Order: sequence, then C-alpha cells, then structure tokens
Amino acid sequence: MSDPNDIDKLINRIKNNEIGGPRSKLVDAILILLASRPMRSSEISQYLNKETKYISSYLSYWKERGFVEYDMGLWYLTPKGEDFARELISNASNEKFNEFVALAQKVAGELVKQTIKDKDNMGERGKTKGSLSFIANRTNSADNKRQNRVSQVACVLQQLKDSIDEEEMEITSFLLTHYAKYGVTYVYLDQMMEKLNADYGWLLKRLRNLQSKGILYIYTDPRLGIRVGLTRNLKDMLKNC
Repeated sequence: MSDPNDIDKLINRIKNNEIGGPRSKLVDAILILLASRPMRSSEISQYLNKETKYISSYLSYWKERGFVEYDMGLWYLTPKGEDFARELISNASNEKFNEFVALAQKVAGELVKQTIKDKDNMGERGKTKGSLSFIANRTNSADNKRQNRVSQVACVLQQLKDSIDEEEMEITSFLLTHYAKYGVTYVYLDQMMEKLNADYGWLLKRLRNLQSKGILYIYTDPRLGIRVGLTRNLKDMLKNC
C-alpha cells in the first residue's frame, strides 16, 4: 500500500503544477476509464502503466473538486465527472473523425494531381493525344466521378459523427472509402477482417449495431459468403450530399 505521506506530497506537487498539473492527459485517461465502470486505483494503474501512488494522488485531488468519489475500495465518477468524461470522449471522437476527413481530402488531392499528370502526359505525346482523345475523355470522366464520391463521403461522415461511436465510424469510413475509390457499395466480411485487421466477433457485433441504426446491411450469400453494404438510407445521404 502507498505511504499516505507520499500521496500528500504528490497532491501538493500536482497543485503546484510540478508534474503536469491536475488537467493532463493522464487525468483525461483516468476519467475516461472510470466512465466505463468503477475501478480500484491499482486496476487503473495497470491499464495506464503508471504507479498506483500517482493514480491515487490524481484521484484524491479530483475528489476534492467533486469529479470522483470513493467507496468500498472503488473509485467512480460523480454526475459532474460523468459530464466531463462524456465531453472528453466526444472530443476524442471528433479528433478521430477529423482524421477520416483529412484522409478523404488527401485521397481527393491525389486524384486531382493524378488527373493533371495524365493530362500533361497526353499533351507531351503530340499526335497520340489526338488519336486517343476519346480515352482521355473517358479517364477524365472517371476521375471526376471519383472526386465527386470523395466529397460525398466527407459530407456523410460529417452527418454521422454524432450518431455513431469511434469504432463504428472506422468501419463506416472503410466502406465509404471503398465506395469512393471503386464506386462499389459493398464488400465481403473476410475482406473487411483482413483490411481492418479485425477479430470476427468484434467486427460482427459492431456491424450489427450499424445495421440496427440503418447505416449498413449484412447479407449472407450462399455462394460467396457474408456481404456488408451501404443501406438505401446511406445511399440517399450520399445522393443528397
């Protein structure tokens, strides 16, 4: 068990901002963990790979501020702490969403660069440019369609960010990115497992959650296996973007 004197010293160091101050990434991590269920400080320390005395010192400080409570060996969030933890989780989800948007914008930028490069190459080939102009037109048309799909995907992700969690967003983003790249609105479960490096049970559970929200559908093809695709609701969202 930690020496109470050590914990008192740590609390003083926290108050004096000597070890990062009470508002730090470590505090955020502790409150997010407690949002899942009450825990012992030793359990939290194992999850975060920190000494128990450090975890206890932060918890003691935040207990004084009304964010956590302690009872029967367990720490848990107060209503004030729950509100704060929800805000932290929401901010983290928004950061993850911004990563998806940045990826979509990166893909869009690469498509534009490739289109310009293709046009330049066609111009340098002189006579070939005229004889194969119909191919260039078809290529430009395909690039424009992909560009449009990327914009649609970013728009849909923006609309979904408040209705699905981070893991569901990852799965939905994968399917939408696949659609933006290939124009195909479904993939097979084994492909998803491989691309996302996902466990079957974990993935299927979250796919069912997304199916219940009307975002994705799950269909078992007797010949080809389980297929996952965009629902009509999501397709309508894409059209409206």
